[in-house]
Amino acid sequence: MPMYEYQCEKCKDIVEVLQKVSDEPLTTCEKCGGTLHKGFTNMTFHLYGPGFYTTDNKRKYLK
Repeated sequence: MPMYEYQCEKCKDIVEVLQKVSDEPLTTCEKCGGTLHKGFTNMTFHLYGPGFYTTDNKRKYLK
C-alpha cells in the first residue's frame, strides 16, 4: 500500500497516511477541521536481487 501525504490548508499540518489506491482521499483535518489537500512526494523504489545492474552476472537462457 502506498503512503500518501496530505497538508491542511488551515493549520499547515502535514499528515502521512498509509492507504489503498482504491480508498477515498481524506478531506478533513483531524486537528482543526480544515481542508486537506493531497501532496506529491518522492517515491523510494529499490530493485533488489541479481540481474538488475549491468555489473551483475546475468543468466544466459537457452533458445
